[in-house]
Order: sequence, then structure tokens, then C-alpha cells
Amino acid sequence: MKPPRAALVCVGSELLAGQVNTHQAWLSVRLARAGFEVVGEESVVDDVARIAAAMRRALAAADAVIVCGGLGPTFDDVTREAAARALKRGLSFKPELWKTILARFARYRLPVPEENKRQALVVGGAEVLDNPNGSAPGQRLRARGRSLVLLPGPPGEMYPMFEAVLPRLARAHARGVHIAAVSVRLSGVPESVADERLAPVRARWPGARFTILAGSAEVSFHATAAAASAAAARAARARLRRDILGAVGEFAHAEGDATLESALGARLKARRLTLAVAESCTGGLIGGRITSVPGSSRYFLGGVISYADSVKTRRLGVPKKLLAAHGAVSRECAAAMARGARRAIGADVGLAVTGVAGPDGGTKEKPVGLVYIAVSGPGPREKVKRLEYNGSRESVRARAATSALRLAFDAAGR
Repeated sequence: MKPPRAALVCVGSELLAGQVNTHQAWLSVRLARAGFEVVGEESVVDDVARIAAAMRRALAAADAVIVCGGLGPTFDDVTREAAARALKRGLSFKPELWKTILARFARYRLPVPEENKRQALVVGGAEVLDNPNGSAPGQRLRARGRSLVLLPGPPGEMYPMFEAVLPRLARAHARGVHIAAVSVRLSGVPESVADERLAPVRARWPGARFTILAGSAEVSFHATAAAASAAAARAARARLRRDILGAVGEFAHAEGDATLESALGARLKARRLTLAVAESCTGGLIGGRITSVPGSSRYFLGGVISYADSVKTRRLGVPKKLLAAHGAVSRECAAAMARGARRAIGADVGLAVTGVAGPDGGTKEKPVGLVYIAVSGPGPREKVKRLEYNGSRESVRARAATSALRLAFDAAGR
């Protein structure tokens, strides 16, 4: 059973001028879960001829082609024109679509520039895809049994539109194949160790497809296997999940699209625990991630960004003698910060991080990348971890925040 193939075309000159393309990984994982084999991705500048050529190459290689970007109202948004050229079809202005766009602007009492009319241009034979989160409608086209889907570039618009159209794409190109898909998110383990642990799983499933991705102290492992029926797919998924969790379950914090911060929140809610944070080198990253989860006010009480030693002493009660003896970047200081956050804010659990993010400030004893994370509670429990990271200042801070969240996740599960 061969799965249908998919290809990506990401439009935008900025993608070839240093901006990171986050769409590729996000789309690839979801296409794989839906049963597609992703056979290629191409990033292309804002040029009609080049975009059209990229579309033709993708359509020659894949059953479904996802194009993201270039549907805005400005001069460099030329994906519609490129699709018309690639398929040798015309473009027509749709007055009813323009009325929808006008109504959307009216809700926010915004003036409508004349150039927004370009967003009401539709390629011949296209189905218009509604965009409730922006002014750029998407389009779905069929050509010689293949699908070409045009989506806007901003994630807040593209992601929900893609999720809405994906089930229909899967049905259109299923070929009678049913998919068993498992995605597990790991933390507290290096990618290489996770890969080694999962090697026997891959050996037991020679026909399955696997992807492992690492970033900011987290590892994502995705697996898909084909089956001849829906019942067989459900059974295969159960076995595949059991095998994966048997190998790396101690490091797993979530499945599917759940994040570490949402998994932490679920644990805190289940145990009716509250959390407070004290951040030094991360400067608010931990609190920002926790509050990105809807409903986090039920368990997150607040935090202190104690960047200066004076704030550590005044707000968190870290003794001056402790700082003089051990320094702000120390096991002792991290523990005192966690206790101080818990006490000052009145939470069941206190979480703290302190470290040397760099690029300056390191010493032989305390090098750049050295981080201490600590958790106090629930109850009398307390734990401190010493970590060392390589990489940029941004990387050290991001990985420290992830490691701290994982420490709190473990503490909330005890």
C-alpha cells in the first residue's frame, strides 16, 4: 500500500533572506499523520514565473501540493497569478468575495485600501476557502486528479485553514489506505539518547515511517503506519503507542499537539496545585509559556523576574550572606529563589531558574551556559538541578525555560 504524496511550496522572499521557515515542520507532521508521504519542499521568492515553475514541479511529483504565502493585498503577493499561470487558467474578480472582505474590515472599523481588491481574484475552477482570521481567502484547485491548495502565510490564518481542508484532502487521495499515527513529545532527554532507545521500535515496524525532531531541550517523535481498514489502523496505533511509550515513556510529557506547558497545567489542575515562578536568566520566558495556555489562571498565580541581586533579596528573601558565599548562579541561590517565590506569592509549588546566558559574564568556575533550576513543593519536597548548555544566549535561555517546566511537571506528578 503506497500512501499518497504531498509537496510544499513556501512563498516569500524573506524565507531566502534569513527568516526561519516554521511552516515546513508544522505542515509535514500533520500531512504525515493524515497518511501523506511528504516528498519535497521548495521555498521561492515573490516572482510569478518562479512560483509557477515551483508549482509545476510539485504537481509533477505529488498528489497534493500545499502552497503557503503570497495571498495578501500588496504588490509582492503574486501566488494567485502564479497558480493561474501554472495551470493555464484565468483569474476573475468575485464581487461576492469582495463583499465578504469588506464586511470583515467593517467589523473592526478599518478603512479598506483599494489594493485589497486583489484578494477577491480567484483562479478559474477554484473553490474558495474561508479565512475567518484574516482578509486573505484560500483556494483549492483540482488538476488531472491532483490538488493544489493556496493558503495565506501568517500562521494564525494558515494553520486553522489547513486543519479545515486537510480531512478533505486525505479523503480525496486516500487510495484505500488507513493510517495509524502516534506523536509523542519528550523532554529531559537528548535527541541521540531518545533515538537509541527508539531503535528497537523502528526495527519492529519496518513498514512504518518515523520522524524525530529536536529543539530547545525537547524532542518530538512521530510515527505512522499504513493499514487496510479503520479497525486495523486502530489496533496498529494501540500497539505502536505501547511500543513507543515502553521505550521512552519516562521522558514523555505529552502526545499529539499538546505542549509541555499545557501538560504541566493539566497536572497542576488535576492535583489542585498552584504555581509561582522566580526567573533570573530567562527573564519571563517561563511565565510567558505558562500563560500561553488558555485557563492558566486556574493554577498559575504569578512570578518575580529577579534579574538583579537586590530583587532576589528584597522580593524573594534570598539572604545576602547566601549570595556573598555562593553567588547568584548557584544551587543554593536557585533553591532559595524557588522557596521565596512559593512563600511570597502563596503557591503550592515554587519554580526558579538562574544562570549565565552569555555571551559575556562567564568564568572558569561558572561558564556561559551554566544554569541551575529548582522546584520547591508540593509539601516539603525540594529539588535542584545543575545544567550546562552550549549555543547562543537565546538558545540557553529557551532550553533553560524548557528544563524548568519539565522539573515542575515531574514535581506536580509526584
